[in-house]
Amino acid sequence: MSSPEELGALAARLGYTLDPAQVKDMAEAVAAAEPATAALRDLPVRPETADPFRGEAWLRGPVSGTCPSSGTSPARPLVTGEDGLGGVDGLSLDGVEGLRATAARLRGTAPAGERVAAALAGLERVHAELNCTIRFLHERAADRAAESERRGTPRLLEGVPFAVKDVIDVEGVPTTAASRTRADAPPAAASASVVARLEAHGAIPVSKDATTEFAVGGPHPPLTGACRNPWDPGRWAGGSSTGTAAAVAAGAVPFGLGTDVGGSVRLPAAWCGLTGLKPTAGAIPRTGVVPLSWTTETVGPLARDARTVALLFALLRGPDGVDPRMPDVPLRPPADLRGLRVALPGGYLTELCDSAVRGGVAELADVLVDAGAEIVPGEIPSAERALPIGYEIVFTEAAALHRIDAARWDSYDPVTVRRISQGITTPASDYLRALQFRAELQAELDGVFAGADLVLVPTTPATAPRLPDCTVTVDGERYPLYAAQSRATMLGNLTGAPGLAVPTGVAPDGCPVSALLIAPPHGEATALRAAQLFQDRTDHHLRTPPISA
Repeated sequence: MSSPEELGALAARLGYTLDPAQVKDMAEAVAAAEPATAALRDLPVRPETADPFRGEAWLRGPVSGTCPSSGTSPARPLVTGEDGLGGVDGLSLDGVEGLRATAARLRGTAPAGERVAAALAGLERVHAELNCTIRFLHERAADRAAESERRGTPRLLEGVPFAVKDVIDVEGVPTTAASRTRADAPPAAASASVVARLEAHGAIPVSKDATTEFAVGGPHPPLTGACRNPWDPGRWAGGSSTGTAAAVAAGAVPFGLGTDVGGSVRLPAAWCGLTGLKPTAGAIPRTGVVPLSWTTETVGPLARDARTVALLFALLRGPDGVDPRMPDVPLRPPADLRGLRVALPGGYLTELCDSAVRGGVAELADVLVDAGAEIVPGEIPSAERALPIGYEIVFTEAAALHRIDAARWDSYDPVTVRRISQGITTPASDYLRALQFRAELQAELDGVFAGADLVLVPTTPATAPRLPDCTVTVDGERYPLYAAQSRATMLGNLTGAPGLAVPTGVAPDGCPVSALLIAPPHGEATALRAAQLFQDRTDHHLRTPPISA
């Protein structure tokens, strides 16, 4: 194991000049990660399966050929068919007409200007208590609302306000990524593909929301400070899509856009009582998003209910002709919910888990079984390796991306520097071995999905972390945040599998608990339909926090 001085010298040779405190933090982080990395080095790799591209091939459709190529052009238009909902019947229990009914519910009957003004007023009230918004888009949103009211036939989401995590570009608005180094960033020249797609259907962004710095820093970004939880302002809303989750949970907006690198949509969804989707890697374009990790990062929607998430996913998915990762792969047909096979792995994915969280997972399983599902065997022996190996990939890629700004790391959140500096000294052989492990873990999931349609686990082991130290409590005992939060979620980021966080109740401490439905690549429809059925039979997703817009 290299000394701090040796690591600092190596960082300097690679072009990273760190001060002594940063070198000390880096060395401690590298030492903490070394056991998992060393164990992975000792695992044999067969030469014929060593190509890391196998991890990408897994995302382009099942090897079995059960998901045929769509035969469409690689760049899907922003609007497909009359309202953009062609070919997505399987996402809703109610079919395409159900998606249209959800859109009509979101539109309501009030004029766009009135809805936008109400959303902004609600956001300001909520922000005063929760610190959830970085920028209010008053003038831009009012202009778009006026345009909306001048239209004749309303579009699918005409005049519906929504929130945008401040790592996602909105045309004419700066993107700060909650970093002091971007506090004076110029306005974005164009909206991210995901924002443009929703705007093409009439939706109106009204805010840029709080995030951890660059979506990887700590809960207390120096530019903005912590975003508090609407269920308990003494707790964190979760990260890194923290402000978006808080704004949606408090009822200021009906939905928002976040990003997810290790759980950053699903964790705040879980801690704020929302439904949050991390789609299959590559299913939704990342064009116009401040990058962090090209291997693990996705964009995903957060909303109160699965029907709204299904509608948003239908409108957001598909190639944009720019993001190089975007395969033109159709959705898997949804599994029949009567006869649905659900695996409930044990071991690492359910250890260190509060009894209230376990109870929520059990309730979701019971509701599905009552509807005709069956519980089947399905274990993922290497799941415990996913978190440290996933972060090794994330931090290595993040260090490479942030090298251009290495001279300004003294202005970064110290937690950001501590985390991504681990990637400075990662040998190429270790990085490639981590990508090989990704493919091996995908093969383990293939084994599970050969006998199961969904995997059901806790989204995160405990209710929302307490501020300021962000410890979590599991059955009365406190643990550090990073020891617990992403145990299950990183499994999806590392492999690329989709995951849906579903609210399953409120714990005795008054905060929400959540379960995670994991599906095979492009199997979002099955997870969304299972969640819709659960939400039709329970009211957990309808519960609102004490702080409300």
